[in-house]
Amino acid sequence: MTLKTLFGAAMAVTFSAVAAVAADWPTKPVQLIVPSKPGGGTDVMARIFADYLGRETGGDVVVVNVDGGGGSIAYNQVMTAAPDGHTILFNHTGLLAGYHTGHSAIGLEDFTTIGIAQSYAPQVYAVAADAPWDTMKQFVDDARANPGKRTVAVSLGRTTHFIAGLIMMNEDVDLKLLEASAEVDKVAAIQGGHIEMGNLGAGSAMQYEQSGDMKVLCLLDPEPHPAYPQYETCIQQGVNVSWLAPLVLWGPKGMDPDLVKAINAATANLATDTAASEALAKADSVFTYYDVDAANALMHSEDEKIGALAEKLGLSDR
Repeated sequence: MTLKTLFGAAMAVTFSAVAAVAADWPTKPVQLIVPSKPGGGTDVMARIFADYLGRETGGDVVVVNVDGGGGSIAYNQVMTAAPDGHTILFNHTGLLAGYHTGHSAIGLEDFTTIGIAQSYAPQVYAVAADAPWDTMKQFVDDARANPGKRTVAVSLGRTTHFIAGLIMMNEDVDLKLLEASAEVDKVAAIQGGHIEMGNLGAGSAMQYEQSGDMKVLCLLDPEPHPAYPQYETCIQQGVNVSWLAPLVLWGPKGMDPDLVKAINAATANLATDTAASEALAKADSVFTYYDVDAANALMHSEDEKIGALAEKLGLSDR
């Protein structure tokens, strides 16, 4: 038997094993564990995904909101569940940030990465309408010339803190970071002249810009967003800053690799499913399919980046 024939036979066995697992899953309702109260951004995205996955698999998929403990209660519920694919954590990379800042002892290695569900709505950096900067490049150049003077709104110890830290690390600038967590607080601080720049959802920022109240400097996504062609990415302007906001499917450790592949494969049609696509568009979200290997590579890359940023910002106790 030739090597090519042997390889083909081995692949056929692998695919048939995955198909067999896929046929057996789910055998009972799948719980999608969301570590937040109902109504938040992650919860909205989880319900879009649960609706799709239920139709795709023909099974029951329910969203279970488990709030409290900075996410640790939800994390533990998934970690201690049977690794049979019926209890899945649906969360963003705040899990990684919590681990590297010492807010949680639970990190990436405590779970099985199954896949990437979708991404949060695109984010921009915006300033007051009368601010002297028209681009992120201008803001960064000004910050470099005036160390510690330019102010940025962040939620200290959270994702926005890390994004600002990425600017400082990649562009070698010193920014003054001020607490303003909620979007409404950022807008009020920027318009009131108390803080110079903050991140907002692109849709909200566009409305503020159209009313003449704010000005967008750049889009934080790595690639231009089709819904916002008027906004250049920071990278397009020559500023080495971008931030993905993936929503991740994590299962308990020790899941059968064929089961992981089967669940991952069930996510692939999210991009072409009409109902899901319409719901994602309304939520300003997008879906890009990652197979298991690509999802794992992305998570390890994000984990490494967040760990480096935590150390740079003096937030790490690892």
